[in-house]
Formats: sequence, C-alpha cells, structure tokens
Amino acid sequence: MLTPRQAQLAFTPLMVTAMSGVISFAMTLLNHGAEPGLLRVWLQQWPVAFAVALPAALVIVPGMRALLARLTRADASDRARRLGSMG
Repeated sequence: MLTPRQAQLAFTPLMVTAMSGVISFAMTLLNHGAEPGLLRVWLQQWPVAFAVALPAALVIVPGMRALLARLTRADASDRARRLGSMG
C-alpha cells in the first residue's frame, strides 16, 4: 500500500502516462487513419507526447492546485471542525 504522500507523488506521472497515451492515440488515428501500421506509428509517437506532457504537468499542476486552493472556500462543517467542534 502507498502512503498518502506516495500516492500524491505518483498521481501526476500516472495521469500523464494515461492521458498522453489516449491523446497521442487519438491524434495518431486522426492523422494516420485506421490503416495497417497504426499501432507502430502510435507507439513511436507516445514517448514524444509523454516527454512533452510530464514536464508540463510537473510545472502546471502545483500552480493549478494553488489557484484552486485560493478559489475554494470551506463549507460550514469544515470551519466548525477547525474550530474544535465535536461532530
């Protein structure tokens, strides 16, 4: 099992792997067509997509988390818990 910290660190590379695979396949299919050799072309393009997406995500994700933290307000039950309320 992963600790919460390990899971947080693993999230971005795993999400980038899945998303770069899906998007590169879709783009390869659109550009190459459903013809013989599609799988080979996709497998050649996927590492390129991953190599672009991972550094981009490592830069973008922390900024997005910070922005969303600033734009998110706690609901009443969260405020009550922070004030020491039981319940």
